[in-house]
Amino acid sequence: MQAERRSPAVEYAERSDPGRDPDKQVNEDACGHRETRFGHLCVVCDGMGGHAAGREAAELALATIFEVVDRAPDGAPPAEVMRSAVAEASRRVHAMRTSEVAMGRPGSTVVAVLLHAQGTEVAHVGDSRAYLVHEGQIFRLTRDHSIVQELVDRGLLTPAQAAHHPEANRITRALGMAPEIDVEVRSQPVQHLTGDAFVLCSDGLSDLVEDHEILGVVGAEPAAQAVGKLVDLANARGGHDNVTVIVLRARESAAGPSAGVAPTVAQTSVTQAQASIASSQPTLLERPLDRVAEPARALDPTPPPPSSLRSSPPGRRGGPGLVFGLALAVVAVALLAAVLLSHVAERGGKRSPEPWPSALGLSPVDGGAPGSAVSLEPQPVPPASSQPAAPIAPLEPSPATPKKAHVR
Repeated sequence: MQAERRSPAVEYAERSDPGRDPDKQVNEDACGHRETRFGHLCVVCDGMGGHAAGREAAELALATIFEVVDRAPDGAPPAEVMRSAVAEASRRVHAMRTSEVAMGRPGSTVVAVLLHAQGTEVAHVGDSRAYLVHEGQIFRLTRDHSIVQELVDRGLLTPAQAAHHPEANRITRALGMAPEIDVEVRSQPVQHLTGDAFVLCSDGLSDLVEDHEILGVVGAEPAAQAVGKLVDLANARGGHDNVTVIVLRARESAAGPSAGVAPTVAQTSVTQAQASIASSQPTLLERPLDRVAEPARALDPTPPPPSSLRSSPPGRRGGPGLVFGLALAVVAVALLAAVLLSHVAERGGKRSPEPWPSALGLSPVDGGAPGSAVSLEPQPVPPASSQPAAPIAPLEPSPATPKKAHVR
């Protein structure tokens, strides 16, 4: 049990920046990392509801999640610990009191990962995201709770259109918007490998930096340099919002059963139909290893033949009938040889130049005597009709909101 609770070795870095917008120099983002009894816990929160209220909501949510995970009972499933912590954070943010009522009720998005020896749990509410950089590819582990994402899910927008949609920041779910909130937690932990990196960010990064650009930076740089470059890249493109990034790189592989990694949102929309067809047929990699090289089953003995075919005793498989048949065959061959010899003798030992009409089933032409040449007359071909063919009738038809505007 102690071995399972030991936190794996990781590389961690974070950076949070207010951005370049003069009206948003109060950073409403909050982030942090803590090594808990359940593993490495990383959280990014993006507050809303006014400058002071938004920052307070994000900081309260962050502190609550750490607190609830710290006091969770030993042996509790990590995924349920995450769900309970985020749900409690939403209750406390909902109960906040603030003087900035003009900006609406305070709230916050959240994305959190809990990396432990058996894998990595992922939980989120809102549009802050988690990515996995794995073997030269990037996978989006969360799906935005937003109006635009719902349009993508319904096929009304493409992912490329959604990235630049004017309503991209209108979210449908956030901490504090109601006493109880639906926390989305991945049903299975992500089975990370050594060198895999988890990237958590607020929308201040994902709005301005594409997924493949995140891959290029995180895949090539140590965690500390990667977070700095990503924030600088967002600011270079305008920095219209607060920008927060966490990079958590695994130095050990998960010990749980391999379940693969989740595709990005774009990959999911393209391959969903193909996956539904292929999922019914397990691949070689999905089969247990002990069955791949399973030895061939011994063949069952052939059942004995029916009793009617077993009248001959052993050692006499032919029987009288077979002997009699062989004798008849020998006699027939001898008779045929005698006939051939007689025919050759009659013709002085010379081969006949003409075919044997009797052997072909044909009769001599014009009543010729046997032995005369046989001519095969061609069959007459009927002349083509002088009347034009009637046209073919056609076939009959067969009957035959401000920043993070919340949408309730």
